[in-house]
Amino acid sequence: MSVQFTLTSEEGLPIRGNLDVPADALALVVLVHGFKGFKDWGFFPWVAEYLTEHRFAVCRFNMSRSGIGENPETFDRLDLFAEDTFSTQLADLHTVVEYAQEQHRLSTFLLGHSRGGGVALLGAREISGLCGVITWNAIARVDRWDDAAKQKWREDKKLDVENARTKQVMAISTRALDDLPRHDILGASAKLEVPLLAIAGGDDETIPYAESKELTSAASEAVFVKIRTASHTLNAVHPFVTVPRQLELATAITCRFIAAYAE
Repeated sequence: MSVQFTLTSEEGLPIRGNLDVPADALALVVLVHGFKGFKDWGFFPWVAEYLTEHRFAVCRFNMSRSGIGENPETFDRLDLFAEDTFSTQLADLHTVVEYAQEQHRLSTFLLGHSRGGGVALLGAREISGLCGVITWNAIARVDRWDDAAKQKWREDKKLDVENARTKQVMAISTRALDDLPRHDILGASAKLEVPLLAIAGGDDETIPYAESKELTSAASEAVFVKIRTASHTLNAVHPFVTVPRQLELATAITCRFIAAYAE
């Protein structure tokens, strides 16, 4: 069974997603995209298909302020993107998980990529029925700017970032800056009450694999896997052309982890 859904966020914004459920599903896996990511980017549809073939239900969704509007691959709502925060994303995650669990009462896992891995860890404690968290090239801290950069951010009332793929300049308001002190990813990892699998690429050009090691060192039950030749996106690109062996390996390891801890 495959359905497309639209939920309403706490701010009244649409959260669009897909829920794919195979017959006799063993568990539910919620995919959490990262910064400037979206549910249909590159490897996400392929990962969802791979997991469903292994009898796992998969829910993937766009954060309400991801910048993606009705067109599933176009950043045409940069006004929403500008006001995005970790707090907003956590609220969206909980809304989606609650919806997916209402549809199918299954053991639940979170799989987050990059910033999505940090969001998964931050939101884990408030999710009932959670059996494990998987991160791919996750961030270990939310504050990634020095004092000078943050001062300029406040002076300009925005921070401009470029989307390398679309070449769009995407502004972030100071709302996101004000929200940073509220969140501690390493602290959340230390309080995690379910197993953690952290997979990281040795050739990650965006986030050092050492951050994934920090996450597993903080957690009480965790496994760290380094894929030496994997990039930040596990060597996948958008549009998705071929399946890199690094991505296939990460997904296979993820499947084994889910199967081992599903209740």
